[in-house]
Amino acid sequence: MFIAIIILSFVGSSLVRAWMTRTYSKWNSVENQAGVNGQTAARQILDNNQLSNIKLEISEGMLSDHFIPSQKLIRLSKDINNKPSIAALAVAAHEVGHAIQDREGYAPLKLKAIMMPAAALGNRFGLILAIGAGFIGSSFLMNAGMAMLFLGMLMPILTLPIEFDASKRALEELTKFNLVNEQEYAGAKSMLFAAALTYVAGAASSIAILGLLAMRFLKR
Repeated sequence: MFIAIIILSFVGSSLVRAWMTRTYSKWNSVENQAGVNGQTAARQILDNNQLSNIKLEISEGMLSDHFIPSQKLIRLSKDINNKPSIAALAVAAHEVGHAIQDREGYAPLKLKAIMMPAAALGNRFGLILAIGAGFIGSSFLMNAGMAMLFLGMLMPILTLPIEFDASKRALEELTKFNLVNEQEYAGAKSMLFAAALTYVAGAASSIAILGLLAMRFLKR
């Protein structure tokens, strides 16, 4: 059962990511009417939200865009940074949405920052610790390993409202500063929705695995 859930989760996530890649390719090839690239859009939205302190850099890789709260830094992938596409507007504004969350002290983002180090340890060592505890017969280490696994699996679930909120803010900012027209707004929304589904798939996989882990833990 556990293996079946893992396989189904992997297949589902792969299909969602493939759809996300196709959606990105579509809107990355459509130039926005303002002729504005991601860097320019991000800078304009940041400056108009009193976030001139946020730095912009280029990140290697496709869709490697991210915001680092501790460094007050947004990294945009090359295409998003340089191309005046609808996808560039959507993704750049989404990352700025995270910066606005940070400025406002958005609670889920703050909680994620606090939990991230422990969750990373849980993802890396939780399963190893639980398996090792089974070999040596240590209930304490088994419980510790299971707890670490739970913590690691919670992160995709916690990430979900953060990403949806950032996309909502992105669309509001693009509209507020007239960076998109009605048709481009629909394209940007489609792009952000496809991206959000990748987080939904991750959260669904985590919920399924958490449920199985909880059942096994209770049986013990």
